[in-house]
Amino acid sequence: MSAINRAEKVAEKKWWALVAVCLGLFMALLDVTIVNVALPAIQSDLQTDFSGLEWILNAYTLVFAVALVTTSRLGDIFGRKTLFMLGIAVFTIGSLLCGLSGDITMLNLSRGIQGLGASAMTPLSLAIISATFSGKQRGIAIGIWGGVSGLATGIGPVIGGILVKHMGWESIFYVNIPVGIVAILLSLWAIKQSRDESAARRIDLFGFATFTVFMFCLIYGLIQVNHEGNDWTSPEVWWVLAISIFALLVFIVGELRLKHPMVDPRLFKIPSFTGSAIAAFCLSAGMYSLLFNLSIYMQSFLGLDALETGVKLIAFTAMALLFGPLSGALMGKISPKWLVVVSMALLAIGVYSMSFLSKHNDPAEWIVLLPGFIVAGIGSGLINPPISNLAIGTVPVQRAGMASGMSNVARQMGGAFGVALYGAILSSRFASLVTDRIQSLQGDQLSESAKGQAIQAIESAGPIVGSSGLAGMERDIAFQNDPLFDSYREIARASFVDGTIDIIKIAAAILAIGAVLCLVLIRKKDLRH
Repeated sequence: MSAINRAEKVAEKKWWALVAVCLGLFMALLDVTIVNVALPAIQSDLQTDFSGLEWILNAYTLVFAVALVTTSRLGDIFGRKTLFMLGIAVFTIGSLLCGLSGDITMLNLSRGIQGLGASAMTPLSLAIISATFSGKQRGIAIGIWGGVSGLATGIGPVIGGILVKHMGWESIFYVNIPVGIVAILLSLWAIKQSRDESAARRIDLFGFATFTVFMFCLIYGLIQVNHEGNDWTSPEVWWVLAISIFALLVFIVGELRLKHPMVDPRLFKIPSFTGSAIAAFCLSAGMYSLLFNLSIYMQSFLGLDALETGVKLIAFTAMALLFGPLSGALMGKISPKWLVVVSMALLAIGVYSMSFLSKHNDPAEWIVLLPGFIVAGIGSGLINPPISNLAIGTVPVQRAGMASGMSNVARQMGGAFGVALYGAILSSRFASLVTDRIQSLQGDQLSESAKGQAIQAIESAGPIVGSSGLAGMERDIAFQNDPLFDSYREIARASFVDGTIDIIKIAAAILAIGAVLCLVLIRKKDLRH
């Protein structure tokens, strides 16, 4: 074979390598959004409570967040191709186990396995592209990589809706299996092994352990508020949250003393880097986490099916997909600071407008959410490129990889925190409103003991059953032959909607606070490269 032919084959393999890494990235990001529309079907099939549904999302994002930096470091040491392929294999196995799950515990453990695989696939995909391409080709490849990221996020709800409606919720996980097998085989053939020869050969096990304890206890503590018998004042909740805070302090002190830390807290001395991390956290906590609750509202309350919900969410995801490239083009003309601040403001306005959602359980009432979907979608599309630019462009070049990893961790932390926080607030608010409204009912047939029995039954059922108007509970012993059952149904529905409105307003406040902090912290002079 001539030298020219060999060079042509090498050049051709580059683009097949890009296809391989984009397949892995597509699977990892698709599973962030595809699950939202399947939640009511999973809840109905596996008979789980609200907390169980929260763990479906948080098991994935928690493991993703705590393992991301470590798997990136392992790839630098042992070979990015090796770790990337291992990540795809772990993710594919996790997907198979998710589909086979017969109970919520098995499903959540399997989601954690998926998250572990995704923690290698996502960061190493970009590292492989950087090692494979150079010059203008690298820019083209990264542009395609970014387009695939937006596409996966954008079409996730629609693909999920189609699969759930026609093949069942298990199919959203089974679809990853053939894609994963193809990606592994293609990676084996096309991707060239690369390492960072200058990378430290040590793994920060201390940082990994303490950060894991911090994140797990924080999310576990918030989700425990949902459990029957617990509230914000419960000792069990406060003890777990106290352990979380202690673990965070130990993590920070320890990382400052290590020569090769997983995360260098000193980077937060750079105001613009801190601003980018806050923006990444607030974006996930204020917007992406809210999709969990909006999906439940649209399906359980309005009565839309999974496919209809996915189609309605296109208004948000399409705007994000369209405005992402525009933001990239604007970065050379507009300061990243103003792109971030304006984007966060648009997100806050869009989310707040969703708080005017309808209290009538008519499927046509989804239209009230449309303006918010469009405005928030524009903000979501505009904000991602400048966040990434600020994260790596405001730190020394040798810290760029760590900074990118920390930005991704901030996103995953925000997602897990938002889902847990909104779940805790919704459950607490739902219980409080149900209690007040039933206690205020008047009637000769309604004794105090009957009120107490009804309150306990509805609170035990939780906000998801409440959103459906207590569907199936008419056979419950607490409501047999109860002439006021229709009143209880309306109280449960109204309490769910009012609780959802409250968490939407809190989400908007998180985004607004993020916008103000970014306005104060991000400075043009901090940009180094």
